[in-house]
Amino acid sequence: MNAFDRRRIAVVSLITVSVLALVWVFSSGSSSGNDASGTTCVGCPDSAGNSAPSTTEYQPHPPLFVGGDNEVTPLDPVTIATAPEPNANEFLTTAGFVRYSDITVRRCSTMLAPESALLTVTNVDNGQSTKCTNTQGIGVPPGIGMVIHTDIFAEIGDLSDSPLPVRVSWEPAVVDNNDDNNNNDSSTTTTDDTGN
Repeated sequence: MNAFDRRRIAVVSLITVSVLALVWVFSSGSSSGNDASGTTCVGCPDSAGNSAPSTTEYQPHPPLFVGGDNEVTPLDPVTIATAPEPNANEFLTTAGFVRYSDITVRRCSTMLAPESALLTVTNVDNGQSTKCTNTQGIGVPPGIGMVIHTDIFAEIGDLSDSPLPVRVSWEPAVVDNNDDNNNNDSSTTTTDDTGN
């Protein structure tokens, strides 16, 4: 071996010994510091001021009741608002719309009401109402109780909501038997200008 190789081996050996010595000092210093106390304390702060978390068992708090009885009271039954039952001069049905060619009369058509009756049609969903004359002159599609002229239908609901649930009512025809008696009395009684 020449002198250059011997110097190179000597330098590498010194660096290796120095690194090993430093590793041994740092590793033995940290392990000896932990073992120096000999005892461990749970929850005690170390030299840096850090402490381990507590290991006590979790105890839940009792349930919180804010006043009132501990007994559960049953709920009242739910009351749902519904339309009243129809009487002799009204009925519940569904209404669709159709465009009549003659719009001089406010027309609607149903077989459930008398011919030429003035019907009051009320939308059950929103309470809007309108009037129309029952003509019974147009066919009603199956599944629908009545049809209404398009413009009249728009007064109680949107055309896209067809068919609408409706309540239909009308005034009954009143027969007055006193009309014949009144007409006979007025025709027989005559007065002149003097009151005699």
